[in-house]
Amino acid sequence: MIEFSWEFHAAIENYKRMKNQLTLPQIVSRFINNTNQNVFLTGKAGTGKTTFLRNITKHTHKSVIVAAPTGIAAINAGGVTLHSLFQLPFGSFIPDNNGLQNQRVNALVNTPRTLLSSFQMHKTKRNMLKKMELLIIDEVSMLRADLLDAIDLILRSVRRERNLPFGGVQVLFIGDMLQLPPVIKDEEWNLLAPYYPGVYFFHAQVLRQTPSLYVELEKIYRQSDSSFIHLLNNLRNNKMTQADADLLNQYYQPGFEQKSDDGIILLTTHNRIANDKNLNALRDIKEKSVFFNAEISGDFSEYSYPADQRLELKKGAQVMFTKNDYSGEQRYFNGKIGIVSKLNKDEIEVSFNDGSEPAIAEPYLWENKKYTVNKETNEIEENIVGKFEQYPLKLAWAITVHKSQGLTFDKAIIDVANAFAPGQIYVALSRLSSLNGLILTSPIPQEGIKIDQSLSEFAVHKKTAEDLMPILQQESKKYFNYFILTSFDFGKLLQELNIHLASYTKDAKRSVKQQHKDWAYTLLKATEPLKGIGDSFRAQVNHIIQTGDSTYLSHLKERVDKAVAYFEPLIKNLHDQVRTQCGELKGVKGTKAYHTELIELSNLYYGQLQTIYKAQSLVDSSINGTDFDKESIKKPNLSDSRAEEVKSKKKKKTKTVKEKKSDTKLITFQLYKEGKSVREIAKERSLTSGTIEGHLAHYIQSGELDINDFVGKSKQIAIEKAIHKTDTFALTPIKEGLGSDYTYGEIKMMVAHMQSEAKKKDS
Repeated sequence: MIEFSWEFHAAIENYKRMKNQLTLPQIVSRFINNTNQNVFLTGKAGTGKTTFLRNITKHTHKSVIVAAPTGIAAINAGGVTLHSLFQLPFGSFIPDNNGLQNQRVNALVNTPRTLLSSFQMHKTKRNMLKKMELLIIDEVSMLRADLLDAIDLILRSVRRERNLPFGGVQVLFIGDMLQLPPVIKDEEWNLLAPYYPGVYFFHAQVLRQTPSLYVELEKIYRQSDSSFIHLLNNLRNNKMTQADADLLNQYYQPGFEQKSDDGIILLTTHNRIANDKNLNALRDIKEKSVFFNAEISGDFSEYSYPADQRLELKKGAQVMFTKNDYSGEQRYFNGKIGIVSKLNKDEIEVSFNDGSEPAIAEPYLWENKKYTVNKETNEIEENIVGKFEQYPLKLAWAITVHKSQGLTFDKAIIDVANAFAPGQIYVALSRLSSLNGLILTSPIPQEGIKIDQSLSEFAVHKKTAEDLMPILQQESKKYFNYFILTSFDFGKLLQELNIHLASYTKDAKRSVKQQHKDWAYTLLKATEPLKGIGDSFRAQVNHIIQTGDSTYLSHLKERVDKAVAYFEPLIKNLHDQVRTQCGELKGVKGTKAYHTELIELSNLYYGQLQTIYKAQSLVDSSINGTDFDKESIKKPNLSDSRAEEVKSKKKKKTKTVKEKKSDTKLITFQLYKEGKSVREIAKERSLTSGTIEGHLAHYIQSGELDINDFVGKSKQIAIEKAIHKTDTFALTPIKEGLGSDYTYGEIKMMVAHMQSEAKKKDS
């Protein structure tokens, strides 16, 4: 094993600089991108955990997969379920092959032996798990300890890294432990209790042996009232004072009667109470029901439906939006409550009590994704396998505390007299933007929340930013050294080539593949010298690392750049040989399976070069003090790779989609030319005025329509000034600077006009 000793001035300076400047989310981001350290990221409601997840998946250089314990949680996180990803059987998992001797078992139970003996995973998925570098598990409060140990076992087995936690995969756990807890039956716990001190994910044996870093985001974006935030913190930490109880109980209103149109929602602890409340209130409205059926296509399990498959509404119904306005106009947000003011089979208009303009609800598309390794680019990518389109609305006279997670309410009636899970009182209160909107139907007990003792003990391990920085420095060094050295290790490549060569076992007269065994042997022999040269280079790198002087990075960069220049043409040549072999087999009968094997072989060379480029980018980012992310990494440009064909096909598909979009714009354009107004066109086409204005803006930008026909001169001048002041074409900040006298449509059209004028100047 190689010993590392690394001290260089640039890292120290970066560390000092980071210590004073980096926010907690930025520190965690560095842990993800620059180390292999497992992290548990938690935070109070409204601290930005979901935003962090999206940013990481978008920017990290690592091959990432997002998963969650349940179907709905997976859809909301933009990922897959843990059971489907790892093909886990149902039932409990006991991390001991001898654990069931002489026991009467009344539940489904798996052991390491039974799990692996019955484990059948397609080669494609195995390759994906081998390629994965980062696993993000969202809503981790629901994840059971035994399930996590089963995942650990599968990853160690599939990746052939039995001595590394999770087979060497970095895991980012995200969630709030005061949210929904894991589900476990008494008979299951009786079996698991000898192996686990508790049922939460951090009780898993893999994490007790190698604990993850505990990081809590603390900046709250939902509430701004410091006294309310302080009260919520006390509730969360089980440190509620008499003053806190007195403050909350000022909002206790026994016998409060909720009206059907007051814009207030009831937060309760049981599904039955919420469902009965909503159905009875809807039934009391003397209007005709209108039904909206979701459009479902592809693979989308009914257990993962993110909205009602059949939405029933009436004019006058109190509803809640369950998604933000994706148009950018911020007409509504996730959790905004309103009243259905206009309703027919083609349009739902919702009005609000806060003085904002009514909004036309538009269907929202949820996607069910699966992950695969692209055979051409050797990268993990998302594939959409199912779609669910429905209006993001639900009846909103009542909702359970659990289903309110992630929502924000201005006003809410809170009924927590029957709270059955630790944290429900806290979760319910934290949905509110301020105390002014609180109505309690039962008093809050002074003792507050009875938090599970194991959660309190776990929370002791929470790290501050000051705690994290030395760990980040140390783990970054390890990751840096390890990555540079392993990037030039050709051992696994040769191992796979030997396995491939050993697969030529049939009669050459009966197998086309067998006729090419000599070719495979020649490829192996041509690749073998790379390992010896790579090992020699790694020894040189290790020597540079051990020197640890101030010129460490410059020497390392010089060697890595030379190594890239040396290996790059050799790897490309070997890759091209495999692709040439693929080309020669094209159209030859009986070679489909062999052709797939050759594609996988070429991907090995592609992946090796990809990793070498990553090492080069990692050195450069360290010298420049910049983030090591997806954008900073060079991608292999292999001329004979069918990746170019794939890109070409994708471009053609994209072009087709754009042509369809231009058709709908053209229809609007023709109707406008016929003399119809924006409102008339919107009504005729069952679209919103904002959508129609967007269509017309397209033709303003192309020069086929005149801005003066839509926006007066004085408003043009004001909008142009606001655009220059904000230095952006994003609609929301421009609108905020202009105020309510200007519509998003006017701004959108003016932006199109300015872009048109700029294009004229450029030409």
